[in-house]
Amino acid sequence: MVLVRLLIAMVLTLWFTSGYAQKIFQAQSADEASVKVYPVEEPDNADLWVCFVWDEAEITRTGLWMDMRFDHEADVIIFFVDDESQADLKIWLVDTPDESKWLDQSKKNLLSINKKPPK
Repeated sequence: MVLVRLLIAMVLTLWFTSGYAQKIFQAQSADEASVKVYPVEEPDNADLWVCFVWDEAEITRTGLWMDMRFDHEADVIIFFVDDESQADLKIWLVDTPDESKWLDQSKKNLLSINKKPPK
């Protein structure tokens, strides 16, 4: 019975986290990135509220990002742009994981797994 519960928990965890990238790598240039990100100044202007986490175990849903050291470890490669008009995704940084959420559901596809640019 314990094994079944553990298996169900693992499947649910994989199901909730597998569809959308949570491990990111910050590229040095926009050409290296698959998603260009702009941090907005007002929360209502964001597409996604993001909380950075420090432990991979904390990545339990979309909006919880872990900054990876190497690009091959990441699900998606991002680049922070200075001009909002150049952004694919606008984010608002929040302090706690419970605050992270999508405000624009149509942008979810930007963070789908395997969105790394071709080498």
